[in-house]
Amino acid sequence: MEEIKPEAIQQVNADDERTKKLITAGYVFAVLGGLIGIFIGQYLAGHRKTLPNGEIVFTHTDDVRKQGRYILTLGTIMFVVFACLKLGRVI
Repeated sequence: MEEIKPEAIQQVNADDERTKKLITAGYVFAVLGGLIGIFIGQYLAGHRKTLPNGEIVFTHTDDVRKQGRYILTLGTIMFVVFACLKLGRVI
């Protein structure tokens, strides 16, 4: 049990670091045009996993899911803005 603990802590820390990078990338892509940001936001906000006992739970914490919803909203708004500009229509 003592040998497993440090490995589990390292795994959690690695997951936190990956999540932080994904949130940052989501905001960058959301501002730059939307589509990739929309996909990242949807992943962060709604990704679920099935536990061995059959229970389905969210993969990310509430704070990360909230950031995912923000990224999703920002990406959608920027996508609409850029689409309107590309089509020559002013909002």
